[in-house]
Amino acid sequence: MTRLFQAFQAHYGFEYAFRNPYSGHEKGGVEARVGAVRRRLFVPVPGVWNLDSFNLRLPGRCLGLGDKDHHRKGESQTGLFDEDRKALLPLPAKPFDVVTWTRMKADKYGNITVQGRHRYAAGPEHAGHEMIVGLRALEVEILDAEGKRVITHPRSYGDKPTDSGDPSSQLGLLCDRPAAWRNSRVRDAMPDPLREWIDAQDEATRRDGLRALLHADGESGWRAAVAGMLEILESTGGTDRAGVCLAAARHASGLGPVAYDDPVDLSEYDIAYTKEDE
Repeated sequence: MTRLFQAFQAHYGFEYAFRNPYSGHEKGGVEARVGAVRRRLFVPVPGVWNLDSFNLRLPGRCLGLGDKDHHRKGESQTGLFDEDRKALLPLPAKPFDVVTWTRMKADKYGNITVQGRHRYAAGPEHAGHEMIVGLRALEVEILDAEGKRVITHPRSYGDKPTDSGDPSSQLGLLCDRPAAWRNSRVRDAMPDPLREWIDAQDEATRRDGLRALLHADGESGWRAAVAGMLEILESTGGTDRAGVCLAAARHASGLGPVAYDDPVDLSEYDIAYTKEDE
């Protein structure tokens, strides 16, 4: 057993039993159910905007598959599961943190590298220091040698090298956690007027603005997205998504900003689109 599985088992207090190795025919029933769930929930392949939000909805969707009678007992699968639940142990007060901790030395720029190609910034003040790095499915958390949290980055995957120094790599995380804005690399990379405007907004407006920036960044790149967002802010006093994406596309294509004689209020267009959707 891996150490992580042992910790997982100890946390929840369950018993385990391993099946016979090299005996795939013994597990056919389980594999058949896995295939059934895959076909019900993942065919066609879903489009996922945010993996955390998608995963939060999955348990309910899985339970929804039990809305039929058991093939042998003739009773509701949901009812049978409710009966089984009564025999389960109560869950611990805190969920298990599925994380692998390791020690790495930061390079001369204060970065640590995971899997030889994904680089995450701890900060120049940590250059050459030993860091404690926590690897989760969606995050990489970096602590100093004393265990004090330094920063958390969204985790990157794939064969292509990545660098968290690109501010846009934090945008997806900030959209879910706008309260982390003030300590983010994205904020540091913003021009002053845009940074000050986002600083002054409530959490909901800040999230909407960051989502608009995320869309524009995905379509036109970081520099064009920031330039487009600043242009829309200065001309309209807000950062509506459609305007930001359009302005970013113009900057990315080299057309430059649109000249406005007076500030333009795009709220009427938003209302029109909303009515059409309804």
